[in-house]
Order: sequence, then structure tokens, then C-alpha cells
Amino acid sequence: MKKITIFFLVLLVSIFSSCASPPKKVEKPADLYVEGVNLMKAKKYDKAIEKFSLIRENFPFDPISFVATVKLGDAYYEKKDYVQASTIYEDFFNAHPEDENIPYVLKKLGECYERFSLSFHRDQAYTLKAIERYTYLLNRYPTSIYAKEADKKRDALIQKLVDREIYIGEFYYKTFQYNAAITRLEYVLKKYPDAKGIEKVLYYLTQSYKAMGNQNKADQYYGQLKSQYSDSKFLFTDIKRQRKSLKVAQATSPGQTLMSKTPRTDIELKPQIPVVQKTQEEEKFKFFEEKKPIDIVSDSMEGMEKERYVIFKGNVVARQGDLFIYCDTIEAYMDENTNEIERAHAKGNVKIVKRERTSTCKEAIFDNKKGIITLKGDVTVFSGQDKLTGEIVTYYINEEKVIVEAEKDKKAKIRITPK
Repeated sequence: MKKITIFFLVLLVSIFSSCASPPKKVEKPADLYVEGVNLMKAKKYDKAIEKFSLIRENFPFDPISFVATVKLGDAYYEKKDYVQASTIYEDFFNAHPEDENIPYVLKKLGECYERFSLSFHRDQAYTLKAIERYTYLLNRYPTSIYAKEADKKRDALIQKLVDREIYIGEFYYKTFQYNAAITRLEYVLKKYPDAKGIEKVLYYLTQSYKAMGNQNKADQYYGQLKSQYSDSKFLFTDIKRQRKSLKVAQATSPGQTLMSKTPRTDIELKPQIPVVQKTQEEEKFKFFEEKKPIDIVSDSMEGMEKERYVIFKGNVVARQGDLFIYCDTIEAYMDENTNEIERAHAKGNVKIVKRERTSTCKEAIFDNKKGIITLKGDVTVFSGQDKLTGEIVTYYINEEKVIVEAEKDKKAKIRITPK
């Protein structure tokens, strides 16, 4: 009986043993690493990422885990997932700042951020990040095999920053914000004296100081331009800003169209706007008050002498004292006897700025003869914290009166903040 019992026990053990799954084979980290590298060579980046991730998660203390983490970043980089790649590289840099792979990691971080770097017309946050990583590499590991390449890349990125500063300085100059232009351009001159484009910096500094009446400074920068860039194209451009009179239009035959050939057109016009006294309430939303010349800058200008008509097109900026008007086009009709603006029509993305007052609308009509200014289309006027909105806002300058009309089924609104 005892023999039969033992027989049945042996039989049960053999049955259960046959049903159980075989022991799972555990891959070694070195094997996983080799597989991952081979998968990367075959451009199977997703599968390579799986292998390197297994090492990182299951064998964090194995020496090969450090190299596998760097390769994980490389796999994401080759996959063009630069966000994930930069995250992996940054984590490694922060966790192992003294590792022998850090020079390579810094190079790859710079390349990731360089991929995100936008054109010089736009925000340069990632450009600065890339420069920071390349600079760290050059300062900490100047003899690294990656230093030379990093140096070239950093120089190109720094030039992009310079180009942006010059671009902004030029914009400020062309919109008559001379102090802001000088601040930007002198910063470039001081920080990047050997960069490309310095001749343009010197030219616009000369122009800006001249416009502000500081002839000594203007002469200083012009002398620097002349001595350092004797063959510069800017030396053949009159330093004094050119003002084109509407008499140019009269030189053409009646009915003939005059088209500006220069990239930007600058014109000085003299409007007939009477000076009036306003009440305290009207002062809040007053824009136009003085009889001063109007400077107009645009991409092109067309004039018709017979019709006494001029149209300015493209990125139009008009300035009268501290009043600025930005729009897509301005049509101006001239008085036959005085050659002054009788009526002007600004269209497209109209924005009017005077100190703390700002108005936006779709179009604005200036009738200087009648003393009426009409803003049309989604009109919003800000004066400090005060706000006025309506579909049509009409200023009667001579009568010290403002009329606000609302769109149909809507209401005109005004918000006055008490002091």
C-alpha cells in the first residue's frame, strides 16, 4: 500500500511539473545594449528605445546603464523627437555632472535646442539655451573633441542674436522711436563689436542721433563708420534722412502715376488741423490737437498730380508729433492751393497711439477741412484705464464733441475709472 502511495505522489509531481511554464530567461544588460545599438544602426529607433529603456529601468546601478541612457537620448534624437531627447540629456547632465560622457551630452543638448531655434525675427529663447550649453562645454572642456564644432555653432547662434537686435533697432528707428533704437544698437556695438552687421548699426546710430538733434554723437558714429568700413554701401547713402516733397509728383505729366522705387518711402506732409480747447472729459479720449507736419513711411507710394491724390501702401506708419498711426494703406487728398492734406483715409488694421491713449479700428477718415475724424469698424479707444467701444466714433474737433454709435442690436460702451 505504501508503494502505491509513493507512486501516485511521483505521478502528481511529474504532471504539475509538465504543466508549469519554463523559467523566463533574463537578458543581461550588456546583451540589451548590443541589441539596442544594432537596432539603431538598422534605424529601428522605437525598438532600440525599448532596449535602452529596459537597461535604465531594470539595471540602474550597472555601469553600462550610464552609456545606455546617453544612447536612449541618441535614439530619440535620431527619431527627431528633440523634446524627449533633450529631456533625457538634461536628466543625465544633472544626475552625473562629472561623467566622462558629459562633453558629448552638452554637444547634443546644444544641437537639440538649436533645432528649436526660430528665425531672428522671432523669440530667441532656445537660441540662448543652445548658446548656454555650447558655452559650458567650451569653458569646462576646452580640449574636448567636440569643442571645435561647438565653437562654430555658438558663433552662428550669437550672430542670430545680433541680427535680431539690429532688426529691432532698425524697426524702432523707422517708427521714430529713436531713444529705443539707440539703446538696442549701442548694446550691440558694446557687446558684439566684431559681429557682422556693425556697419548697419553705426549707420542707424548716426541717423538716430541726428534725428534727435545730437550732432556730436551723430558725427562720432559716422566717423567710426567711415574709418572702419571705407567701402560700405551706407557711406553712399545720405546720412541726413531724405524727405520727399509732394512736388516730386508735380514733375510728372498730368494724370501720370508716380511709383516709389525705394524700399521704403518717407514723406513730410503738412495738415490743416485747428488747435482747440477741450473739456476735462474730452481730454481723456483726445488724439488730434496740433497743426504739425505729418511724416509718413511706407513700402511704396503712388501719386497722381491731376487728382491731387497720393496713396501709401504697405506697413504704413504716419507720425504727427507724438501721435502715431499704423495701418495697411493711407489715401491722402491734397488741397489745390495750399498743397496740404484736405482729407485722408487710413484702412486695414488701423492703430492710433498717442502716449497713454490707443485706438484700434478697421478704418479711419480724417477730414481736416471740416474738422471731423471718424473711426469705423470695431472701434476701441483706451485712455489709461478708461475704455470706449463702438462701431463708429466721430470726433468733431471744432465743437469739442465726440459721438459714439453702436452696431445694430448692440450698445456703445464707455468705462471711466475715477481717480
